[in-house]
Parts: sequence; structure tokens; C-alpha cells
Amino acid sequence: MTETDLLKYFLTQGPFAALFVWLLIYVMRTNKEREGRLQDLLDKFSDKYDVIIGELRDIKEHFPRDY
Repeated sequence: MTETDLLKYFLTQGPFAALFVWLLIYVMRTNKEREGRLQDLLDKFSDKYDVIIGELRDIKEHFPRDY
């Protein structure tokens, strides 16, 4: 492969390589933001879950066990 062939190869593949790198960075950044929002949502559900479990235990204490 001569220098001219090598130069032609990189000139033809360069835009695709740059597009790939940009797309990879974009997807990684988007996924990081999405995971952050998901974690916030899971934290909120976790707080509500603790409240609901506490309420269910309070209700359960008011009923006698039949078994």
C-alpha cells in the first residue's frame, strides 16, 4: 500500500470515523442522563414504598391472628 493509497483510505473513512466517535459520545452522555433520572425516580418510589410498608404493618397490628 502506497502513501497515496493510505491517504485516500483515511480521507474516505475519516468522516465516518468522526461521525462514529461523535455518535458514541452522544449516546453515552444521553444514557448517563437517563440513568440519573431513573435513579431519582427509583429513590422516590423507595421512599413511598417505606411509607406503604409502615402503613400495612400498622393495619396488620389491628387485626388478630386467626391461625
